Amino acid sequence: MKKTVFLSLLVVVGLFISCSTEDPIKDDQEPQIKLSPITITSLTSDFLYAGETLEIGGTNFANKDFPTKIFINDIEVAPKQLLNTFIQIILPENQKTGNNTLKIQINQVSSQIINFYTLSKGWNKLEIFGDRDVINSSLFDDSKTFFSFVDDNPAANTFNGQCKKILPSNSGYKETLISNAGSYGAFKMFNEKIGVRTNSIAAFYTNNGFENQNDIVIERAFSPEINGLRIANLDANSSIVYTLIGSQIYTANNGQTVIKNNPPTWATRTNLNSTNVRYSATSFSKSVSDNKYYQLGLIYDTKTYGTNVVKNVVMESETGYSDWAVKDTISNREINISSNFKFFDINKIYSINVIDKKLVESNDQLKTWKVIKNNAEAIFLRSTTTWYIQSENKLFVTADAGVTWNLELELPLGAVINDISFSKNKIIISGKKGLLYLKLE
Repeated sequence: MKKTVFLSLLVVVGLFISCSTEDPIKDDQEPQIKLSPITITSLTSDFLYAGETLEIGGTNFANKDFPTKIFINDIEVAPKQLLNTFIQIILPENQKTGNNTLKIQINQVSSQIINFYTLSKGWNKLEIFGDRDVINSSLFDDSKTFFSFVDDNPAANTFNGQCKKILPSNSGYKETLISNAGSYGAFKMFNEKIGVRTNSIAAFYTNNGFENQNDIVIERAFSPEINGLRIANLDANSSIVYTLIGSQIYTANNGQTVIKNNPPTWATRTNLNSTNVRYSATSFSKSVSDNKYYQLGLIYDTKTYGTNVVKNVVMESETGYSDWAVKDTISNREINISSNFKFFDINKIYSINVIDKKLVESNDQLKTWKVIKNNAEAIFLRSTTTWYIQSENKLFVTADAGVTWNLELELPLGAVINDISFSKNKIIISGKKGLLYLKLE
């Protein structure tokens, strides 16, 4: 009997000791919370400018028990708006150019890493074309896409003009060749859809980014120069293409309406079986002072004027493609002044003295010139008062018609700027050996 009671006591004590070795569940202990996976499904864009808004779409961005953390380049940023399927972030104004990573994290659960690219405010050097010359570029305020006209053959004494569409991506800008490839002499876009390009024998017009184009073929007598068709004017509704010898093609409705204006009879001289060009139209623009179109150029005629005399040419028209009135073919050209004349106002024409490297101005339509600034190699006009000049490896700007100048940009050693194009809030520099700079203002 005593053995039975003793054994029973041992069993009870053993059970008590066994149970006491397990961790007891405390009354205030929280149950384990299981978090749902976080997934990013969309971004408003994977290419953004500094200061822009980034909107992120996805699932399980919010949790009632833990805070949501958003990381850009492993640095936590505060959202402007946070919902379970939507996050809005405003990028800082000082966001740097380059590749970025985005991640969302709640407690120990993280989303996949998403890549995107940002472009900083101010000047950005773009490495797209290697050592190929960039002739000019077209850019727009309502699009991050831009277009460039590029010599795809960098070998000396050859030219292979190609039309490029430059697309933004999550790793930067990427070049693409526009369809209907060929070698061209000029290229310009008004926006992503409307554009004109030319070669030696035709002008090509599009309203869908050159997925299709309308062609206008011209005769040799209309434009004898190789790649001699130049784009003078392009807007949403019409364009004017002009030639070396002062003829024009006016188009409207994407090249459906066409008016051709033949060159003046004195632009060429026919001798037996050959035709010699006398007139070279070098500049074409509309003047804000009288709302008329002007073409400026030079007459070379050794038979009439001798070997060392070149005459200025100034012509005006109400339309830009008809009824041209000759204003001057008599005054002598200033031999050291570049014929690449620039103007918004016909009474203020600008050029460069290529010998002395000076910026000069003419107030009497090419007859006389006065020095505006020393140490100038090229000039580019943004408005009647805002100009840019290259001076060696520097770009300077004036906002008061040359009264004061400020350093705008340091350029690489040996840089040569071919063109500067402007929109309301952007500037793009195109130049030799792949020179390409984009400024966000």
